[in-house]
Amino acid sequence: MVSNARFSLNLSASGMLFVALLALAPGAAFAQADSAEAPSRIGNIWDSLPHQPTEGNVTAKEHESGVAPDTARERDINKELQNLDQQLLNEEKTHPPTIPPPPPGTN
Repeated sequence: MVSNARFSLNLSASGMLFVALLALAPGAAFAQADSAEAPSRIGNIWDSLPHQPTEGNVTAKEHESGVAPDTARERDINKELQNLDQQLLNEEKTHPPTIPPPPPGTN
């Protein structure tokens, strides 16, 4: 009988030790994060400036580096994109997306 009581005492002591270690672990992680330097990049922001280039910046750099398509090719690409856009809009008009009716009593 005594060994059974000792086992439950050891189990509860080890359980309490485990809980105490878990409680201390997040604090140690936060302490390490605070002591480190702030990152130079967070999401789309680098050194407090937005990283995403604008269309004007990209176009200018493409022309400077010589990788931009010539005017005729760019016009053909734009025309093809407009045709695809119009085709998708027409398909949506003839085949609208199906939305199930709302459940009764929610109107």
